[in-house]
Amino acid sequence: MSLSTTEFAVLGLLCAGERSGYDLKKVGEKGIGYVWPASKSQVYTVLPRLVEGGYATAREVRQERLPDKQVYRITNRGEEALRVWLEEPVDYHSPRSPFLLKIFFGSKMSREAFVAHIECKREAASSDLALFRGIEAEIEESDWSIFRHAPLRWGLAHERAWIRWCDQVLAEVRE
Repeated sequence: MSLSTTEFAVLGLLCAGERSGYDLKKVGEKGIGYVWPASKSQVYTVLPRLVEGGYATAREVRQERLPDKQVYRITNRGEEALRVWLEEPVDYHSPRSPFLLKIFFGSKMSREAFVAHIECKREAASSDLALFRGIEAEIEESDWSIFRHAPLRWGLAHERAWIRWCDQVLAEVRE
């Protein structure tokens, strides 16, 4: 059984302990969601496949005031599959971007539309940069580890680079 990247992401989240689908979605949004977002339906779709493949187990938890829920736990097989996947090389040259594709063909659109695309990208990058700065400010020193800090530093650098690039392109267009 071949697992998807989203299934591996869910297995990674399950390494921290038993969780419901709802809990996985919430934890994912505050962590890996910035680099690998998954919708609620994706999380709920992959969980039964992980159980079926022996990568996770499920058990029902009865609740008095809320509907009963399923909680999931990673198995030894799941941990091993995750470790193997984590250590495999990835495609380091995947530059797919609909935004940049549109910019590449920018001569075929109006100048106003081209500028609007660049300005919207700059605004989005500025918003994401503010979000990442907020995360950085919330994290206590004891919570820092290279495994969590490195992706955050990448996010900060990535958004700063987009802003610089947008500013350069806008300056050139406006000359």
